Amino acid sequence: MRYDDRDLQRLHTELYEILAEIDRVCKKHNIPYFIQGGSAIGAFYNKGVVPWDDDVDVGMTREHYNRFLEVAPAELGADYFLEWFGTEPNTPFYFAKVKMNNTLFVERIWRNMDIHHGIFIDIFPYDRIPDNKTCEKMHRFAAKFWINCFMGKQIWLWRHCGKCEIDSPLPKSWIGCAAIKAICMVMSREAIYNKMCRVLARHNGKDTEFINIVRMPKDQIRRRYAENPVLMEFGGMMIPVPDNVEEYLRHHYPNLRPVLPVEEQINHAPYKLVFDTRDEK
Repeated sequence: MRYDDRDLQRLHTELYEILAEIDRVCKKHNIPYFIQGGSAIGAFYNKGVVPWDDDVDVGMTREHYNRFLEVAPAELGADYFLEWFGTEPNTPFYFAKVKMNNTLFVERIWRNMDIHHGIFIDIFPYDRIPDNKTCEKMHRFAAKFWINCFMGKQIWLWRHCGKCEIDSPLPKSWIGCAAIKAICMVMSREAIYNKMCRVLARHNGKDTEFINIVRMPKDQIRRRYAENPVLMEFGGMMIPVPDNVEEYLRHHYPNLRPVLPVEEQINHAPYKLVFDTRDEK
């Protein structure tokens, strides 16, 4: 589907409501967080969600992410659901999402999965990455492999070694698919999840300069900036962003600018969007 302006504006309103609830829980339990990626661009230029965007991304260091997973299920209001492997065993995601009940934001790739499909905000764990570039590449390679195993145990996304369960197979060599299949055959999903988390967090006891969503190289942030966020206006709220946010953004987005040509205004327009499923009954 494509958005009309009213739907996109209403979606932004729903996202702000979810973010306000996340912010409330985090403040109550002293859990630091920050908005990142395109959401940080929105704070930097627009004081809110980028006008054509349709999501909000939150980051937390691993320690605080784990704490959020611990407290949020009981603390979130009745209108919200925390989705992660501990609350939704079918989830294909290695990170968490806070979803709004009685809504639908059905992404085409996951449309046939038996999961909560509500409007959501992503919560990403940030882990320390090695300063040595070779070690960093090895860390990312291992992280991506175990994330693929975690996903592949639930839904097969590739052309080789199994029946692809999505419309367009993701790129992966036969050897890569065979390695994932082998792990999926001998390990439970819980064992794979635990191994994946250990790999992602393997450098967290080290004094590194950067933290990162490990599988996404561009998302790296200087650790001292993430640990000392500043408040910026976002959707009428004051929300934490990494200190020196422009440095982070220009690393992530070398062509950073306030307005993009229409052909570059990419979003995640869903297969189906419903703001209140109770209206359909």
